[in-house]
Amino acid sequence: MSLKGNNYNVIVDEFNQVISTTSNDIKNENANMSGDTPSGKMMKFASISAKDFALENLVKDTHSKLHKKSLIHIHDLDYYPTKSATCVQYNIEEIFKNGFKTRNGLIKEPQSIGVYTELAAIVFQTAQNEMHGGQSIPAFDYFMAPGVNKSFRKALIKNLNHFFIFSSIEFNEQKINEIKNDEQITFKNLTKSTLEKYLSGYKISDENFKKIYDLTVKEVEKETDQAMEGFVYNLNTQHSRGGNQVVFSSVNLGTDTSKEGRQVIRSLFKALENGLGNGETSIFPIVIFKIKLGVNFDENDYNKAMSLSQDKWFEDNTWNVKNFDLFLQAIRTTSLRLFPNFMFLDQKFNQHELWKADDKNSWYYEPATMGCRTRVFENINGEKTSIGRGNLSFTSLNLPYIALELLKEQGKLKDEKINFNEIDIDQIKKDFLKKIEFYSQKVCEQLKIRYDYQTTALAKEFPFLMRNNILTGGKDLQAEEFVKEVFNQGTLTVGFVGLAEALKALLNVHHGESNDAQKFGIEIIKVINKVALKWKEDTHLNFGVIATPAESVAGRMAKITRKEFGLIKEITERDYFTNSNHVPVYYNISAAEKIKKEAEYHSLTLAGSISYVELDGEAKKNLHAILSIINAMRVYGTNYGSLNHPVDRCKECNYTSLIPFKCQMCGSEEISRTRRITGYLVGDLDGWNKGKQAEEAERVKHNTNC
Repeated sequence: MSLKGNNYNVIVDEFNQVISTTSNDIKNENANMSGDTPSGKMMKFASISAKDFALENLVKDTHSKLHKKSLIHIHDLDYYPTKSATCVQYNIEEIFKNGFKTRNGLIKEPQSIGVYTELAAIVFQTAQNEMHGGQSIPAFDYFMAPGVNKSFRKALIKNLNHFFIFSSIEFNEQKINEIKNDEQITFKNLTKSTLEKYLSGYKISDENFKKIYDLTVKEVEKETDQAMEGFVYNLNTQHSRGGNQVVFSSVNLGTDTSKEGRQVIRSLFKALENGLGNGETSIFPIVIFKIKLGVNFDENDYNKAMSLSQDKWFEDNTWNVKNFDLFLQAIRTTSLRLFPNFMFLDQKFNQHELWKADDKNSWYYEPATMGCRTRVFENINGEKTSIGRGNLSFTSLNLPYIALELLKEQGKLKDEKINFNEIDIDQIKKDFLKKIEFYSQKVCEQLKIRYDYQTTALAKEFPFLMRNNILTGGKDLQAEEFVKEVFNQGTLTVGFVGLAEALKALLNVHHGESNDAQKFGIEIIKVINKVALKWKEDTHLNFGVIATPAESVAGRMAKITRKEFGLIKEITERDYFTNSNHVPVYYNISAAEKIKKEAEYHSLTLAGSISYVELDGEAKKNLHAILSIINAMRVYGTNYGSLNHPVDRCKECNYTSLIPFKCQMCGSEEISRTRRITGYLVGDLDGWNKGKQAEEAERVKHNTNC
């Protein structure tokens, strides 16, 4: 490819914006990546060039034109030439079991909780170099629990050795060391009779047994706390992809009721609550708490918690279900740090017929989500599971553009004004649905062509992913074999942006304002879903629909659509389009009503969805409101939900609270304002692109009376 083509001037202009020391949307396209550093600039140069190469040489001309018009948006276009997939849910248990392979040799199976978390962070970092999206652990509590048990046995051996030495009692050190291989000895699960099997006939007193046991438990609790702190620190400092991005990391947890699994959850929440070195809110990992009836949620427990003061929540140990206390800790943690988010496993579409509460491998049958919202569960080419699978690529429809194009074709849009008096509502709905079907077909065609290109890759192009079976089936491939039999487990997804603006253009109301608009919104997404399911049936590939997590694309689509159709009030007047099927952030609606309306779309967007609620004031002072909102999400059918609220920190004195203008403690105006952007957190708003800055500024708070 020669840069001196039709796009030469555009590319040069974008290169100059990368070189510029002033903030701009080219450098701020991704809020998780600095565009100012040398590696950041180099990545942007590569990205701009690769996008142009892909559009001119790899993407079908029809689809290339649609992308340039922003009628569709091919996500991660810069990675198109690399044939890489988007994201994956790791089976850490399998990766660790016999050690994992790297370019420089084998990394042995970890033997303590500290090394478990260190290696988990390294797996995140290494795998991200072979993919273009996020990385996630689907059952972090289950996968880290063996590390807690190993640390418990090691600490027990150490403390027994010290006891015998300090008591001047002869003992068989070799026999005691056999404890490390006894998997029946687990965290907080040790009897005196079990221990005495390793003491060569010595009968330990109840008092000494208790001292050794209590000391061992205390040491392992501290070790697990430190391990989780290190895990959080690593994921906020370890860089990959040219040294300019920390890993887009997510962890799902909440359903392991074992003592060791519960300790993992408790310690991770503690690390999140403590924050980083100066109390900063950690940006990664995105933590998702999986809510399951009978495991960590119970109606009677909920009612009891609502009747108690929030201070009493953490003093009461008489909850009906084992992990309800951890659910309450999750509520407190999210009130302080914006994580965890919450996934609802009891929704019909999130249930698995093989899931059993008493199955130690029940995690395999639980759906998990990427922090941004990507969901992988159903599978036409293998087992129904999230494990070892991910998204391959996705492309989004620009719904407002399609709506305005239709109105212009029919003469209803003139001089930047829509003549609603001339619109036959029933007819415009029919015509719009036909257009949606047409463009959905185009997107599915584009996804299939990209898939065909992706599957020309050889296993050797993704050595870490394949050798270590991170993508299920990869270990069975030879270096020179094609990846098709592995990639066909992944998903191909159709996304959409700006449902609210499209409804406003067609009906003069959006779905937050009108139940009729809501019904038509559902019809629109049903058509997209119907097309995707037909492609799934015809191609035997995992086509689906995602409620697009639009970051830079929300602004790009709005900008190009406005240029094409003009500045149209309440449709193209803003610097962004509303994400997917969300009620507009600027629209005043109660939390319960917002949750209810958006949840109706979640069964139609099985490739990923989320609902947000905006809270006012200091969330930590009103945990009951958070609890009631999470319960409303559960009741109304939400797949995945999250709460946004201000998290401010003074950069001078590290005071953390709601800081409107200047620090209440020292008077400084240097304030870090952590906010959520399309699923993940960003510590300062100046790293956001203009579209997202405009969207954040217009977010209204929702009445939390649920």
